[in-house]
Amino acid sequence: MKQYRIEPFYSKTTVDFENNLNPQQLEVIQKAQGPSLVLAGAGSGKTRVLIYKLAYLLGNGYNIGNILLVTFTNKASHEMIHRAESLVKMNLSGLWAGTFHHIGNTILRKESEALGYASNFGIIDKEDAKGLIDDCIEELGYKKAGKLFPKKDIISNIISLANSSLNKIDKTILDKYPHIEEYAPQIRKVAQRYHIKKKQANVMDFDDLLLNWLKIVEIDSLRRKYSKIFEYILVDEYQDTNRLQFEILKNISTYHKNILAVGDDAQSIYSFRAADINNLLDFPKVFENAKVFKLQINYRSSPQILDLANEIIKNNAKQFPKELKAIKGDAQLPVVVKTRDVYQQAQFISQRIIELNNQGISLNEIAVLFRSRFQALELEVELLKRNIPYFIRGGVRFFEQAHIKDTLSYLKTVTNPKDELSFKRALCLHRGIGRAFAQKIWEKFSRENKKEIIPNLPKRQQEGFRKFMQIIETLKKIESPEEAIREVLKTYQEYCSLTFDNPRDRILDLEELAKMARDFPTVRRFILDLNSYEDFKGETLLSGYDNSQILVLSTIHQAKGLEWEAVFIMGLSEYEFPHPKALNSENALEEERRLFYVAVTRAKSNLYITYPQNKYTFKNGLIISRASMFFYELPQSCYQEWNVQDTTSHL
Repeated sequence: MKQYRIEPFYSKTTVDFENNLNPQQLEVIQKAQGPSLVLAGAGSGKTRVLIYKLAYLLGNGYNIGNILLVTFTNKASHEMIHRAESLVKMNLSGLWAGTFHHIGNTILRKESEALGYASNFGIIDKEDAKGLIDDCIEELGYKKAGKLFPKKDIISNIISLANSSLNKIDKTILDKYPHIEEYAPQIRKVAQRYHIKKKQANVMDFDDLLLNWLKIVEIDSLRRKYSKIFEYILVDEYQDTNRLQFEILKNISTYHKNILAVGDDAQSIYSFRAADINNLLDFPKVFENAKVFKLQINYRSSPQILDLANEIIKNNAKQFPKELKAIKGDAQLPVVVKTRDVYQQAQFISQRIIELNNQGISLNEIAVLFRSRFQALELEVELLKRNIPYFIRGGVRFFEQAHIKDTLSYLKTVTNPKDELSFKRALCLHRGIGRAFAQKIWEKFSRENKKEIIPNLPKRQQEGFRKFMQIIETLKKIESPEEAIREVLKTYQEYCSLTFDNPRDRILDLEELAKMARDFPTVRRFILDLNSYEDFKGETLLSGYDNSQILVLSTIHQAKGLEWEAVFIMGLSEYEFPHPKALNSENALEEERRLFYVAVTRAKSNLYITYPQNKYTFKNGLIISRASMFFYELPQSCYQEWNVQDTTSHL
């Protein structure tokens, strides 16, 4: 069996690797053959390494169609491809590149019949999945009056976690939701019914794109097919992979055994999403003869900030030891600020932000990070008082907004007539038809001629159903997705004005959706491609300000991968950071320490860490709060302390 190339590579490209990469990066480019793990410390240029490795492969005989680049967001994939095309001066449209879900979707379109799906299967998002789960709960009789049962959101999370970790429902409940363990048998039945209903409707949820991809490559002939196609596999953010993704990678790398996994165990912070740090820690054990490389030269932060970061992470037992070294010159020591309470903490942060801004640091180069969302409440009030514009990272995803989903439900019904969820959603937008009535019509529609349904409906429902069918029949004749959306808008505008308090904004969103659809040749192609846009968010900045005038507030989890000139980490107090639930688990405590490390390494030159001494709780009233246990692990030489009453010159 072919293993992997053992002859030396001689670059045929004009790319200057030696002068554009540091020695650690260059070693990866030249020597990473066979299974290779690249431990890319924060700010060490991992994206650069991936791009140059791709260029190196293309210059040494690899075909574009035999390289797989897996990323965690579409944005990362598009950025890497764009930069790689600029580097190698060639079109890379034939490259297998994208998120796990995007690649899974592409492969399943070709191989879905092996699992009993039609190739035009639909893909349902999280909200539609929850709606289908809710139907299952009701059908199984678990919604009877006076009977308590876990909500659809919880059950959806349980099913998703079980899928991602390749665990049974019962084990997932025991590990993550022990307080509802008594409902495990019923939840298992809901999950089973949910799976059946998806199969009947010829739809998959996002988890299915990976589960079914794994099922495909577990078939001997298809595993051989795809492991031969993927001659070299590049994986970004490997520390964030879950067990399901790990098993997929293991299967598709069996033939050539060329897999380059780039990640950082010190930045593994998503176990709540089923990310498994053991995928990275055990890489040398799982992949025989694996090489391990370390990128430890940091281009982002000052030496003082990196000294603090190195001191934080060295307290973790389960890790690949490494020490970040700075390229940048000296800056001030990180500042630890003890405040009287959360109000004084908010006042200090707000005033210091104004000072930094006056010193020439734009507001968008300043971020305030926190462990939990509730910690920012007092700060938000203070920012409003001082007229400091800000926005909080996150928000409802663009394609999960109700008006977007409403419009797309018509198009999905046309492209996949078996899609029960989209059919009922679109139907419910018409007068006289609610969810229960839509279910009855769907049942009749599935087994009867639609022309025979209308006379048997009450007059009000007849009107709504007739209008719905008129739109569907019209859409069937339209090939352009832009025209199809505008056709839906003709009737949806009235519904929008009667349903939402901001109909104009929503119509403008739909106009933007129509503009986006202009790039697709058919409605079917538009819907199929749309399924991979999982990382769009409906964030809008404050009106009247440009981006440079707006402060960033964020949880640490949402700040990963970003950087700012100045960073405030607030609320580093006992029983808040680390999270209290982590105190009884060494693994969880190490992840909290990694979270602290991630927060610190977001800063370039200025770092402030604050904690209030007093806090008020509803249960216990006013209590004294110590600094986080993480402070007591650090040598005092790696930070300076400010007392608010002693910093009047700074305030």
